[in-house]
This record gives sequence, structure tokens and C-alpha cells, in this order.
Amino acid sequence: MARTIDLNVTTYWWIPGDAGIANPDAVSAAILTAGTNISAHLHSSTSVNATSSDTVSEKGITDVANVVTPIIGNYEGTLVGFRDMTAGVPSATDLLTLVGKTAGILGWVVRRKGLASGTAAAVAQLVDVFKFATDNPSVTGGQGDGMLKTTIPLFQQGVFRIETALVA
Repeated sequence: MARTIDLNVTTYWWIPGDAGIANPDAVSAAILTAGTNISAHLHSSTSVNATSSDTVSEKGITDVANVVTPIIGNYEGTLVGFRDMTAGVPSATDLLTLVGKTAGILGWVVRRKGLASGTAAAVAQLVDVFKFATDNPSVTGGQGDGMLKTTIPLFQQGVFRIETALVA
């Protein structure tokens, strides 16, 4: 069995706006540009994933075991990024500049696994697509135990796809 080491084989793009992706089942490779690639700014504790679905537990009168049926899918996300600053001023590629500094900003996180983050997006590559709204970012400083970072909690906005192919 071929195995892939989980080092520099995950790419994250942030696509701003509710209409940033018109169809999550047909994401255009063209919108996943270097300007939207936030991978180099993210800490390894970043997490964006599907989670357990809400369920209904109801069995019929002839069932001899419990029946659990998934009804509503769930997902979650948190972006944890290194600050990108020059002389104390956030750069154009700082995570707070790219994603935003306030709660309620709508956007899409697109994640690709298996290729280096510097590899351009191309038709037929598989990606995961998640629609989020941001929460207020938490910015570290003064702890003296690592790099300056920001954490942006993400709230699910009802749309996600796992391993959908990019289109032209």
C-alpha cells in the first residue's frame, strides 16, 4: 500500500464572500489562485473537517436492534495562523488581512490533500469545500512561548462537500 507522509501535502484556500463559490459541486480551479492560498500562514493545529451527523434513533416494531439514521451533516473549523507583520504592521498576506478581523464574514475554505501547497490547482484534483462565517479572532501576544498567532473560529453555514473534483 502506498503511503503519503503528512508534510507539506495539504493546501488551504480562503475564498471570500457568500457567492465566492457558486456551486460547491463544481469548484473552478481558476478561482484557487496564489492570492487565495493561505497554507503558508497556517499553524499545524488548524482544523477543518466534517464531524458526526445529527441523528434520529427510531426503530420499527419488527426491528430486533436499534436503528440510528443520520439526518443532518455537521462540520467544524478553526484557522490558526502565524501573524505576518513588518515593523508591527500587518502585511497584505497576514491572516487577519486575508480573512478578516470581525465576526460574521462569510467565505469558503477549500482544502486539497496529497499535493504540495505550491502546486497550482488543476482540473480533476479532489478538494474538500466548506462554507463558513468567521467568529471574532483571538490574537496572541505577550506569552513569550512561540510565534505571534491568531485563531479564527469558523461557524458552519450549511454547505460542505468532501472530495469533489475541480472543474475548468
